[in-house]
Amino acid sequence: MKSVCLGVVAVGFLGIAGAAAEPWDACRNVEQYPGVEWRLQEAPDWDGEALLNAKSRFEVLQSASVVVVHKGRLIADWGDSAERFTAQSVRKGLLNSLVGILVDDGRLSLDDTLADLGIDDIDPSLTANERQATVRDLLHSRSGIFHSALYEIGGWKRLRTRLAEEKKAEKAERFAPGAYWVYNNWDFNALGTIVEQAAGQSIGAFFDQAIASPIGMQDFSPADVEYTTKDHPAEKHFENVSEHRAYMFNVSTRDLARYGLLFLGCGKWRSEQVIARDWVLESLDGVHTRVGRAVDELETGFGDYGFLWQIDRPGSRRYDGLATREPAYFATGNRGHMLAIFPYLDLVIAHQVGTRGGVAMEAQIKRATQGSPEVTHDEMVSLFMAIIAAHPDGASAFGDN
Repeated sequence: MKSVCLGVVAVGFLGIAGAAAEPWDACRNVEQYPGVEWRLQEAPDWDGEALLNAKSRFEVLQSASVVVVHKGRLIADWGDSAERFTAQSVRKGLLNSLVGILVDDGRLSLDDTLADLGIDDIDPSLTANERQATVRDLLHSRSGIFHSALYEIGGWKRLRTRLAEEKKAEKAERFAPGAYWVYNNWDFNALGTIVEQAAGQSIGAFFDQAIASPIGMQDFSPADVEYTTKDHPAEKHFENVSEHRAYMFNVSTRDLARYGLLFLGCGKWRSEQVIARDWVLESLDGVHTRVGRAVDELETGFGDYGFLWQIDRPGSRRYDGLATREPAYFATGNRGHMLAIFPYLDLVIAHQVGTRGGVAMEAQIKRATQGSPEVTHDEMVSLFMAIIAAHPDGASAFGDN
């Protein structure tokens, strides 16, 4: 995968959002929906030998579980798909639906600014210009706010710290809201605050009521969303300071696959429109994520960025090795958490690694210092290609870039 090493990006490099890519119709008619239990079905149209080959690849990786769904049929369920894992940044794709419901209900507008919503922060407070960033800007990760954020370490944090220093030194507002893309946990965490403020309840309770219950998630409960605050020992250890809590979903792979099926059907679950179809489509109208100056751009490897979804399409790849001829989209989390949706194949793949312990101090420090199970991008691509090779239309899935 071509990607920029964010730990060494020169000060002054900016995430240039660019023009929105061409919209596309990601909606598919789901033929079957799971009942209370989701059971494997015969799949005579799939290549059984190729599927066994894919399973063999899975078994040598540090994967914990994989669930493969075709047109609503459960094709493969490998590993422990009922165990709840800390899904890391997949949380952002899960939050997307809650924002969509609030917008559809009129409780939130994409054009609401942080000032309108009373959103600020501490150490330091946001500037008047920063508070003109809109909900839409946050969803696209282009607020231009480089404030410290909770539950964050690594290259993106270092890059935003440098950009914040440059911005402060210049005493200029050239990082206007909406102008630049950079993967930004401040935006994602502030969206959590905005959702809870608009919904009048916690993310866990709202997700359970609005999503998990209507689609029959087997394992989810409101307590499966936990938080870190600025007073959390891990945040103090990593020197993160913000008023906006980081929310974390602990979710089973089979429940993650149900969520993917909901999006494959553009928000419809049986006869109920759980999420507005138009919201799903707008969520996938992404912006470019190249990092650099107009004359010296570097690819981030993030493809296009929709509303908290990463979009892979010809000309803007999230995973170069897949090289599929039609767009697909992903919610990804550190070390190999993945919800992948391939609309043109009527296919959902949910994949997780054994990230356990949630946001507890001991678990976070252990993951940061000792690592935890990981499936690399190249390994993920190899596994996905093996699964797609068993698909009835797998032979024609790859084509022009």
